[in-house]
Amino acid sequence: MAALFNYSCNNIVTASLPGAYASIFGSPTVGSGDGPQGINTIHCNGNTEGVYLPNVAININGNGLILGAGFDVTAFGSGGTGLYSIGSNLGLTAVISLVLGADGSLQIVSTSGSGNPTVLASSASGTFTFGNRHEVEFIISAFSSSGTATVNLDGVPVTNLITVAVSNLASLQDGATIHSVLAGCTNQEVSSGFAAESTPIVMDSTYAFDTSGSFCNAPVGPAISVPMIPNGVGQESSWAPNGAALGWECISEIPPDGDTTYISSDTPTQEEACALSAPVGISGVYCVSVIGDQRQDTSGGGRTIELGLGNGTTRSYVGAWGLGTTYKMNTTPFSENPFTSSAWTLGAMTGLQVAALLAS
Repeated sequence: MAALFNYSCNNIVTASLPGAYASIFGSPTVGSGDGPQGINTIHCNGNTEGVYLPNVAININGNGLILGAGFDVTAFGSGGTGLYSIGSNLGLTAVISLVLGADGSLQIVSTSGSGNPTVLASSASGTFTFGNRHEVEFIISAFSSSGTATVNLDGVPVTNLITVAVSNLASLQDGATIHSVLAGCTNQEVSSGFAAESTPIVMDSTYAFDTSGSFCNAPVGPAISVPMIPNGVGQESSWAPNGAALGWECISEIPPDGDTTYISSDTPTQEEACALSAPVGISGVYCVSVIGDQRQDTSGGGRTIELGLGNGTTRSYVGAWGLGTTYKMNTTPFSENPFTSSAWTLGAMTGLQVAALLAS
């Protein structure tokens, strides 16, 4: 698989929400300590408040898509509430959604043509229990005319929601690439037919994988995101600490504290690497993501930064993020161990370092 997005909502403050995700829909809020093992969470409402995952770039007639997150719907308002909406882009009329009914049923919903939503398949009532956290996976086999949708709940396929035929997966109006995954609410078209009112949703440990690659491209099952926090000097220490004596001490706050403590550099090719705390409460690893809260202090633009990992001997980076003059959070996922070109193991977390490179 290739990890498209993996975010625990851990390093996020309300002002940074649009940067952590692609954008927001409405005004979702950020919780504090109310997710598994104290991970911060996003509070949505199933209809008018949700978050967009960054562009996931799944090609039509190519790979499939695996979406997952923890959802706790504490009570129900009325109508139906959206957990996921794929291809929505707000206002478009070719959308696939996973909707939660007032009776606790999970429903795969297609919106196409006139914009009227159609329930393609529904689970039994009471499948999803309110007031409990459930791990929900929404799986699209392929964006093609023969593509199907499957829903897993707490790692188990849901009866009646297994390989459900979906006719419009090759014609979603986002185009040849799926540009939008809306989590925690539906899009406007679906919500017009499944209006949810005052339905509190607490969402955590969001991820998106495609089905490429030769390993680990099956549904993940029960999973949570846990933080690994800078806690010591790493292999590289070229950036200047500000507000604390050592670089790692400047970037270990959750949430980030902006210009109170930070590291800085104005020299391209300079790197900073930090040791990390050990992950707690997990038995395996599917993906490692590096999350940074970043900005530049020059108005001329042009600064870019690469986020990566280190093993104490070398570092590995993927892509580059352009910087603006206000803080924005970016996440770089690693779906395989870059130092072994194989699947992650829990043992590989020992000695792992987080790294940053000023690329330009």
